[in-house]
Amino acid sequence: MGYFGGLGAGKGWNKFNFILTSKEFESIFKDLKFYFIITNTRVAIDYKKTEDSYIFDGYRDFFNEILIGKKKLDQKEHWFYESKMRISITDDIEKINFENIINKEEVSKEFKLVRPTEPVINISPFYLYFFKDKESLSVAFMNTEGTIGLELTYPKFVSFLIDGDNSIIDAHAFNNYNLFNDLIKNIKALSDKAKVQNQTKLYRPNFWISPEAKKVINENRYLKSNSFIII
Repeated sequence: MGYFGGLGAGKGWNKFNFILTSKEFESIFKDLKFYFIITNTRVAIDYKKTEDSYIFDGYRDFFNEILIGKKKLDQKEHWFYESKMRISITDDIEKINFENIINKEEVSKEFKLVRPTEPVINISPFYLYFFKDKESLSVAFMNTEGTIGLELTYPKFVSFLIDGDNSIIDAHAFNNYNLFNDLIKNIKALSDKAKVQNQTKLYRPNFWISPEAKKVINENRYLKSNSFIII
């Protein structure tokens, strides 16, 4: 039995945006039970989970090459680093099932689909978008040039298809909601609500940033091109 996430249930998502250094990002998982899982695409037939080191090394590269990198990346290069940061998290690997891919009545011997049986936490990049005409700074829109950090999301409700009927369930009832909150607690212990300043205005966009990340984040090309600093 699979589920449909927050959008499928029509109830939306819990979201949390943040910027940490690579060492800090790894530290928020310390002493927590977790597994990184690919859920947004097919996986190799022998896939079980994604190694922690792949994600932690991937975030280091994402931070160094995209967030504070001096070189402007083309679309392919950007996606190489960003795609590693599109991953899911679960507290229990037994909650992850797999499904055969069938093409023309033949089962694929190369790939399979990932089918979580309970809602998972998702990680993806978040972006800044500056509306110059309105002098408004938002984190609500995709803007590759404004890639600035990571976002945790967890559905508010999920819908299960049971015997042909959709059953909507509060996703806060599942253990992964506790893991979601533990990660946020660990991030907040290292960081503060962001303040972004330009020559005319102080902005308070909805994300958190650590003091260590503040020391280097103003090298970000999008911030510099719009005369912003995070203070």
